[in-house]
Parts: sequence; C-alpha cells; structure tokens
Amino acid sequence: MPANDGEATPTVPEWVAALARRQFTGNDDEAIGVRFIGSKRVESSDLVVQQNRLYLPTDSVRANLVGFLSLEERAMANLVGNIVHLRKRSRTEAEEERKKPKKAAGREHGGLPVRVYARCGFVFYLLLTRWDGSGGTVIKGDELKLFRSWSAPKKGDKIDFWAFRRSGELCFAIGRP
Repeated sequence: MPANDGEATPTVPEWVAALARRQFTGNDDEAIGVRFIGSKRVESSDLVVQQNRLYLPTDSVRANLVGFLSLEERAMANLVGNIVHLRKRSRTEAEEERKKPKKAAGREHGGLPVRVYARCGFVFYLLLTRWDGSGGTVIKGDELKLFRSWSAPKKGDKIDFWAFRRSGELCFAIGRP
C-alpha cells in the first residue's frame, strides 16, 4: 500500500517498466508488477565512499517496502519489529557515550541480497539492511561504488526507488525520475 502522504503514486517510468519486463520475461512488451517505494534527495553522506551505503527514506520503507517482503526477507534485512528512525543523540549524550568503555565490535549486519539496477540497465549485487544504531534502512555493498559510477548521482538530485521481482528475487531500479 502506498504511503498516504497526499501525493499520488507516480506512474512507472518507461525505463523502469522496460527494465523490469526484460529481467522477468526477456520480452519488453509483457506486463510486470513494479512497485514504487519512494523518492529522496541525494545527501552528501550518500556519496561518501567510506560509508558505502545509500539510505532509503524510513517512511517509504515502512509504507511501501516492508509489505512487499516475505517474513524471511524481512528478517534477513533486519526489518522486523517497529520500523522507526531513531532520533539523533544530543552532543551531551554523544560525549557521555565516548566516555564509556569501548565494547567489542558490533554484530555483522549482513543483509538481504538484492539486485540493484541503474537507469543504464547495469545490475549491481548489493544488500538491503536496517542498522541497529540509527534504525536507518540502507542498501550497501562492494558494488555500490560501481552503481555510483554508472548512475553519477549528485548531492540534491531527486532519485526514485522502484521494486520488482526477478525469479522471486527482490530487485530495485534506482535513478532520477
């Protein structure tokens, strides 16, 4: 069910529809289910190579993506329970946190393997996961650098997230509208 944010669900762009049909059937003329997940403006943090992740809008994940996933997929992506974006800590809280003794490294987030398609049609094998600390849902992985190279997003660009399935596997088409 699409988010009830007062905006109509966008029409599937032809590049997304053609890409999804080609992946599903090999036939550009056959219909296939494509789901709008959400839109966002690219943040500078989405472009930092060392962070190696692309944030998905939390409200869109909750409203449009979680219901598209099986229970097993939700568990693999750590999208079980309450999907909320945790508030940022105040400077005082952050300073107190730094004074505490350091714990062992956190758990390996892993994630749900997904195929991410750029507008040019190239596919990238990445992971969908929600981080425990921030509650943010991200797409991450080694091939994200390649996705950025071929998509060339810039800070402030509007990008859309679309989802579909290929042989049952979750796929995203991500690009400018």
